[in-house]
Amino acid sequence: MASGFAFPVIHAPASKRPLYIGMRVTREEYLDLEEDGFYYDVVRGVMQLSPSGDFEHGKRALDFGTEINLYLRQRKIGKAVAEIDVLLPDGGDPLRPDISVILTPNLGIVKKHILGAPDLIAEILSPSTRAFDLGAKADRYLASGVREFWIIDPAARTLQLWQNQDRTSWQKTDAGVLRSSVLPGFELNAADFFAE
Repeated sequence: MASGFAFPVIHAPASKRPLYIGMRVTREEYLDLEEDGFYYDVVRGVMQLSPSGDFEHGKRALDFGTEINLYLRQRKIGKAVAEIDVLLPDGGDPLRPDISVILTPNLGIVKKHILGAPDLIAEILSPSTRAFDLGAKADRYLASGVREFWIIDPAARTLQLWQNQDRTSWQKTDAGVLRSSVLPGFELNAADFFAE
């Protein structure tokens, strides 16, 4: 090398493998597991390795999270977090939304994890999670009282805003400027959001 500098090569030890793939757990057992350095989803009580999203997924999660965080810092009405386990009151498997927002009056549901329904959830769609995010996951969010569900679709370059109607149905908006009813004054336009 001309510069005389070489990047170190780091090899993970062969013993560093996921410990919990295929393990059947209750949600209480899941919360008591020691960290092994890997992300998991629990699907019908069975641990499954959860691969990280691609570059576009990560970028759009960061973009949306930044917009939300700037809004919340200015207004001081709640907190936003990314990739934190949520245990909805329905007793089902833990979920890990891309972004969760909890308004100040509801911050009591925040412990090590979120134990209850966040006020707002955002999911960045990927081909491997699209059906689950828009199906079973959305149904659980609705029934548990999540007030708003923002859906960012990098492939289609679209935003959707689903607003909870008395835990029975979602009022869905996907055109023009999307305006939050949970966060007064917060709005996004898909054309601007995907402009880069």
